[in-house]
Amino acid sequence: MSKVANVELPQKSLRMNKANLPAKAKGRFKSTLAISQYEHVYEVDNILLAFADYNEARDNFKGLEDRKSEWLGGISELELKANVDKAEIIKVNNTRFLIMGLKNGDEYYCSFISDKKGSKGISGSLQYKATDKEKAEKILDDFLKRISFKAPSLSRDN
Repeated sequence: MSKVANVELPQKSLRMNKANLPAKAKGRFKSTLAISQYEHVYEVDNILLAFADYNEARDNFKGLEDRKSEWLGGISELELKANVDKAEIIKVNNTRFLIMGLKNGDEYYCSFISDKKGSKGISGSLQYKATDKEKAEKILDDFLKRISFKAPSLSRDN
């Protein structure tokens, strides 16, 4: 599933086909456009989980702090600052992840991106209803704990 890391999926993960994702999620979510951009999309207890490897040239390095600042700046420009649920950098198994979350009515969109490992990393998103927030946070936490990267970090943080 990933060239960058070994990824262990949560229990009860059902692979979603991008072609029928909108039809399956219709009625539950306003849109699945953002989540459908990822290579791997799964449903776990009514929560959508998606992820993919990313590549970034060494000379185009953006640290997680820079990404966080850019994201918060864009959110402010769109006047959506009140919708920010979280914007934090956490460390899991010696790898740093930027976690960014937005709420939109009764829906949440939570994205994550890892520090680069060489010129690659893993990014992804979760989409869920407000009633599933606690369950979604546990799924994300467990998912991140089960990622083991294949290359050393360039973040100099481990």
